Amino acid sequence: MMTVDAVRLGVIGLGNIGKTYVDLITSGEVAGAMLGAVSSRTESDSYSVPHFSRYEDLLDSGLIDAVVIATPTMSHPEMGAAAAARGLPVLVDKPLAMSVEQASALVRTLNAQGNSAVMLNQRFDPYYQEIHRLIHSGEIGDVMRFSWMMTAWYRPDVYFEVSAWRGTWVGEGGGLLINQCIHNLDVLQWLVGLPSRVSAIAGFGKYHTIDVEDEFTATLSYDSGATGVVVASSGEAPGINQLDIIGDRGSIRYDGEALTLKRSDVSVREHCRDTSEMFGMPQFRTETIVPPSANKPESQHAQVLRNFVASIASSEALLTPVSEGVASLQLANAILLSAWQNQVVELPIDAAAFEAELQARVSASSLRTPSEREVSIDMDKSYR
Repeated sequence: MMTVDAVRLGVIGLGNIGKTYVDLITSGEVAGAMLGAVSSRTESDSYSVPHFSRYEDLLDSGLIDAVVIATPTMSHPEMGAAAAARGLPVLVDKPLAMSVEQASALVRTLNAQGNSAVMLNQRFDPYYQEIHRLIHSGEIGDVMRFSWMMTAWYRPDVYFEVSAWRGTWVGEGGGLLINQCIHNLDVLQWLVGLPSRVSAIAGFGKYHTIDVEDEFTATLSYDSGATGVVVASSGEAPGINQLDIIGDRGSIRYDGEALTLKRSDVSVREHCRDTSEMFGMPQFRTETIVPPSANKPESQHAQVLRNFVASIASSEALLTPVSEGVASLQLANAILLSAWQNQVVELPIDAAAFEAELQARVSASSLRTPSEREVSIDMDKSYR
């Protein structure tokens, strides 16, 4: 437990999300924290704290008590290990790494240091929290089936063109699955667990001039008999974000705006077996649910940052410990591996086999020369 007045955070990376974290810290939204120093490849005098062009110099500066890594995915393992070697708690932006193998190695390193977390901010969405409560309290009975249409991740070409690393195997290790849908995949496995088997197809550069996937359809199968379908795209507009979860006693529908719950006192399986009515159906009560915290929205990123800081300052339990970042990569990697091999993939995946397939693509890939096009950036529009 620390005895300082505020935990001094260092932020590595001053791209879109790094600047968001800096703004949250400097605005006072992260209780118990202050900005100690920042690091990025280009000089910056935008913040009234020391700037380091080499992240190692920031880690060695003595100006920080913990570090937030907000750089491209390819650099997370190296930077996380370097921070751990210096005894610094680490908060890593999503995803932890490109692959399960890389992420698992990073988790082992960071867990040896302690107090490290991953930015799984969507778990703090009040609607997903309510859905989690409804499922795990048994409100809809056993989950039988689900579907999630994740086509609201539209990205125009300029999103990729102004970046050296986005949309490249060497920079991201994937596209839609790793960059955007990793949020949804984490929430999905948090809600209903990881499947036993995955079968998927994907489009690589279908909508954009990129090497990686910008569309996929995946079927998930569970040992319980439950099944699910996930469809996603970064090239469709207008897109939708609609999650349907069907249980033995009811159903949940969330379309990004309204949460609808249907419940029955009768098990559908029991009704199906016992009723003598040829066209009978269980009776359901329909309810629209608005979680109380939805009326006073709070930054999800700030909540993760506050918990990270409190874990350092007062030993508060981490809500998104770094180990929690591996499951979504299990699912993302499984979907890619199934699409590459055109076959059903069992989970947990063969991490070494995936790594070999990935590195073959990384070796044939390269970073792009970023376009100098003028670009308008509104980060609020990126969270869909």
